[in-house]
Amino acid sequence: MEEKCLSNTKIIVVGAFLICLSVLFQLIPVVFSEALVLATIFSGVPIYIISKLKIKIGVAAYIVSAIIIMLVSVHEGVFFLCSNGAIGLSLGICHNRTDNKLAIYSISAVVLAAALSIMNFIIGIPIFGFRLPVSAFREIVIIFTFSFFYSIFYFFIIRLLVKLLNKRCKLNI
Repeated sequence: MEEKCLSNTKIIVVGAFLICLSVLFQLIPVVFSEALVLATIFSGVPIYIISKLKIKIGVAAYIVSAIIIMLVSVHEGVFFLCSNGAIGLSLGICHNRTDNKLAIYSISAVVLAAALSIMNFIIGIPIFGFRLPVSAFREIVIIFTFSFFYSIFYFFIIRLLVKLLNKRCKLNI
């Protein structure tokens, strides 16, 4: 499914389906149990896929997903905006523009670190579950380092899932 092969209508329909998947994954802890919170990691995968196909629709999907999630749970909406959604969007946009993995990881790490810093310092939600007993500068360095390795891990998982989708569904994402 290259961008040139899909009509705008098909991309919008695929985008709507991927928005639904993203919302469902992010709302799993709200609907079922906090014990399933790790499943929210996958809420960024649909955003990655649509962002890789078409950047404008990916950004729209990110925003629409966040709004729908916030209608159900503001807390999960903030987490989506500042974590899984942000990493899915940044990886998708970067991978749409380049195949250079170091550039993809680095740019996505900066986006994720900025989003996590907003959540940690401005909104006041400690991203590691507690305040780190270090200076703000060191905390930002820790957040960036975490973000860089998380970007690598997340991209690896996404590529595995996309290969599986391409193999099973005969897609070309």
